[in-house]
Amino acid sequence: MFPGMAPHPTSARPDSAASATPEDPARTAVMAPRGLTAYFVIAFAFSWIAWWAGARLIGGGNPLPAVLVGGFGPAVAAVAVTWATLGRSGVGALFRRYSIGRRGLLTPYLVAASAVAAVAASAAVPIYLEGTAVDGAQLRAALALAPANFLLIALAGGGNEELGWRGFAQPRLQGALSPLAANAVLGGVWAVWHAPLFGMEGTVQSTMYFPAYALLCVGLTVVLGCVFNSARGGLLATVFAHTAVNVVSGLKGAAVGDAAGAGEVALVGLAAVVLALATRGNLALRRPRGAEDRSAD
Repeated sequence: MFPGMAPHPTSARPDSAASATPEDPARTAVMAPRGLTAYFVIAFAFSWIAWWAGARLIGGGNPLPAVLVGGFGPAVAAVAVTWATLGRSGVGALFRRYSIGRRGLLTPYLVAASAVAAVAASAAVPIYLEGTAVDGAQLRAALALAPANFLLIALAGGGNEELGWRGFAQPRLQGALSPLAANAVLGGVWAVWHAPLFGMEGTVQSTMYFPAYALLCVGLTVVLGCVFNSARGGLLATVFAHTAVNVVSGLKGAAVGDAAGAGEVALVGLAAVVLALATRGNLALRRPRGAEDRSAD
């Protein structure tokens, strides 16, 4: 599939593009799609085996430990495949995506705010259209735990996935497909990766309708893809965005009990469509230096 696609040949002429300083691999958002199949196989195998084994070990107990362990599948796969294909220096570049400097300033966070605002605004749908009452006690309890939850989610409950989905997979998919198509594909893969959690009692996904969840994943991935591109291949903004969306979604669930409902799917999808239109489908992608010249060879 993707790994079989050869990179476009470059010209041998000593022009300015060929002699330009190579793009820093920790900052590029487009890479040759080498290793994608291996990455997806390892990510799915690690996570699904962990969730399958955990579900049998815990029985009807708290599934959180198994969910957290399995959630590291994308990161483990990213490191393993990068090491195998690019060696130690490649792994170093992968982790340098967490660096702060020259990462688009506030723009990635403003893009992230569109998804966070969409999830928050979707709480109004059950309140004003269906007459759902806000559970004040549950909301206050959730707000009190929000800082701790933010830290947990950033480190081990979603934010940790970004090393794999954005740090490894997105640049390679964008090396084979247009930015919009690449992120739509990645969103579908992300949804399917979560599939075992729908059968585990006590998980957030077990209360959701999978088709709606899949649409939500695609919409969120388009937004997160735009965050990643506007951050010039940086991961801190995507970790923040992923974490903030999960935290706000949890607050919304505590207040009105409408996890991944139609309103949330529609508003996140709208945010994704607006970003796609505003960027003409490019999702803020900046091609590596010299890419335009190489494509003309």
